[in-house]
Amino acid sequence: MMQSSINRRQFLKLGAAALAWVLWPKVPVLEASTALADSFELESLPEFLPPPASLGRIINARSAIRRSPSPTAELVAWKARDEVIPLKATLVGEAPWPSNPVWYFTEGGFIHSGYVHPSENVLQTDIVTNVPTPGFWAEVTVPMAISRSSPDSPYAGRRLYYETTYRVVNAVQDEQGEWWYQLQEGLAWGPGPYAPAAMLRPITREDLAPISYGHPDKWVHIDISDQMLTCFEGQTPVFSTPVASGLWDTATPLGEFRILYQRHAQRMIGDDYDLVGVAFPTYFTNAGVAIHGTYWHNDYGRRHSHGCLNVPSRAARWVFRWVEPYVPYELYTYRSTPEEGTRVVVVA
Repeated sequence: MMQSSINRRQFLKLGAAALAWVLWPKVPVLEASTALADSFELESLPEFLPPPASLGRIINARSAIRRSPSPTAELVAWKARDEVIPLKATLVGEAPWPSNPVWYFTEGGFIHSGYVHPSENVLQTDIVTNVPTPGFWAEVTVPMAISRSSPDSPYAGRRLYYETTYRVVNAVQDEQGEWWYQLQEGLAWGPGPYAPAAMLRPITREDLAPISYGHPDKWVHIDISDQMLTCFEGQTPVFSTPVASGLWDTATPLGEFRILYQRHAQRMIGDDYDLVGVAFPTYFTNAGVAIHGTYWHNDYGRRHSHGCLNVPSRAARWVFRWVEPYVPYELYTYRSTPEEGTRVVVVA
């Protein structure tokens, strides 16, 4: 029987917490357990939970599917970047690194969760064909959508990944009658490339309605040693999510801060990265350190970033809605006064 050095409580923290704030679909758990039983002796089965989504997109250049949830287990197959695989279950196995023992069960075996982006494939049927000024916010609802400079362009543009967020400023039809949305903030400063409208879901005002608006004592606690973010109302925790904080040479600053400004979406560009559609960044330093959504890894619980707090995109949206002041739907950027901004406390 495979032995694990992690107990159930730790698994629920590292596994289930990493799945938190994602809307789990109805999962055929019996089907998953039967498939596992077909491959392993029943008594050797690891404990497992539903998957965070029905699909997973490979993030690494290549990732291994293995016979059992261990980095030293027999190699079954390699999967390349942007391949999409089914996710049938979530399990705790042997951790490739101490902070993340979570694996997914998929066709053929097991794959480590750290570089698999949980995704769905939901095409939209209600298309907004008359886009009001200044547009509306939308999120990608498929593992990957391909943008193009014009709807009829034969050349592929940027890849837009699941739950990345953009402002839609126009809708046009191509020669076949299919609708395309023109995107701006999150991808371009002005009206930019187009993406298939069926692959983006409008984010409504109700989706972004404030949470606990006007509570007199909201504050965010970020524990770097524990890699956890917790939102408090007074002394009552109301939300918690694992984070991936700044690397040692680009560490997340410690201390007490205030929310300075927020954006519905952001294209983040640095010396070695260019990330489009980053969802709901909430900035709390003048140097641009933010809490924001993440799609380039799924490995929370250890340092990854250039100083920001990487969190799942659903968690980023929750924080965006909960902190104060409230951000008007129409705006790209909303700047707070020091008195308005929710307090953020970062400890080692």
